Amino acid sequence: MIGDLFFSSNGNPYPAYVLDCLGNLVRCSGEGASDALIPFSVELVSKAADLLNPFPWTITIEEVVSRLEFVAEALPHISSLYPNGKLRQAEHPFVISVALKESLAVVEEAISFFPTLPAEQAAMLRDKLGENGIFEIPLCTTFNANLHEAVGDGIFLPPIEYVSAGWMSNMKVYRKALVRSA
Repeated sequence: MIGDLFFSSNGNPYPAYVLDCLGNLVRCSGEGASDALIPFSVELVSKAADLLNPFPWTITIEEVVSRLEFVAEALPHISSLYPNGKLRQAEHPFVISVALKESLAVVEEAISFFPTLPAEQAAMLRDKLGENGIFEIPLCTTFNANLHEAVGDGIFLPPIEYVSAGWMSNMKVYRKALVRSA
């Protein structure tokens, strides 16, 4: 179910649906944090792969836009939230909000140790960081200065490959992923 297409926070209207930088459909609401990397984001509605090949239960961009067009007749101001009937594209991937249980110093130290750990310990640390809402930056095929730091000199062309993992929560990029042209 699509539900509301907009919400209000502090008297200002905001779109309830955006696309993250990976093309995933994300729902936003007043329950989300206004200072999150994707402001007000609360839920991954549909993965980008599912949007390309939708299941019958997948909420698609087309369905959201169709609902927008229908609702816009009764609520003309909704068009300003979705210029040209399109969903806004965020600069970051969606990350679920999880409360940080460890101190920031412990988290940063764990991230710095990660590249030196054997596979089994790295997997355990990845799980522990995930319990604290900190996840590896997902693979992006194009360079994103918000998420990536280039390694080496020269022209930087897509596709890119990851040299070292980056880490982020829904509120902050802890360490950018080191990348280079593939």
